[in-house]
Amino acid sequence: MTYIEDYAQVTAFHGHKCPGSAVGLRIAHVAISHLGRHGADNEIVTVGETDACAVDSVQVLTGCTVGNRHMILQDNGKVAFTFWRVSDGAGLRVTAKPGSEAFRGDEAWTLAHKVEGGTATDEERARFAQGQAGRVQRILAAPVDEILLIEPVADDAPTAKKSQPHAPCDGCDEPTSTALLHDHRGRMLCPPCHLAAHGGVLPPDHAGHGHGHGHGHGHGPSHQDQHAQNHHGHGHLQHN
Repeated sequence: MTYIEDYAQVTAFHGHKCPGSAVGLRIAHVAISHLGRHGADNEIVTVGETDACAVDSVQVLTGCTVGNRHMILQDNGKVAFTFWRVSDGAGLRVTAKPGSEAFRGDEAWTLAHKVEGGTATDEERARFAQGQAGRVQRILAAPVDEILLIEPVADDAPTAKKSQPHAPCDGCDEPTSTALLHDHRGRMLCPPCHLAAHGGVLPPDHAGHGHGHGHGHGHGPSHQDQHAQNHHGHGHLQHN
């Protein structure tokens, strides 16, 4: 497949063409070239550090999705993804290169704010659209080292979260994954009910509350264990 064919597939899923999804395509291609595509015989896990357009491209092309739990979203506001091949622990972190076409310039930001705020003139909207289309083409055509930074990672691959049975929340009575139920003073609560039980704000020392699940529901791992699993101790997130 060419970038053009892959980008058509990405656009069909994402809903429109944009520089963000083009950057995501280039990131996905780097991951696939180094580690292969996720599948039953080649398990890949990725952590995405953004909640924006690039996520869709990476999901579509690598096969690591939020739904199959091989895409872990940890929004740090960065155009960055770390990938691991589970079989041998090989991993790499791919980020958008500062100052590259992956990022809007000042003029593009000015136009974007006007377009999104509904104050742009027809000429400004057209100029913004032309600029976005031009960036898409340049991102897809650029040598990889002009738009991306690639570095190996030494961390262990995170474990994809496993499905857990459901049990009713003692607050709202809705079936909730036992991995996310909190033992709050003997009541097993879903995250929203647990937050409400604390008056809408969790106390600063909440991490030490010891929310075990041995409360008669036959629940699985404790909230503390699940919390630790969800954060995986990603030392690779602390790059300078």
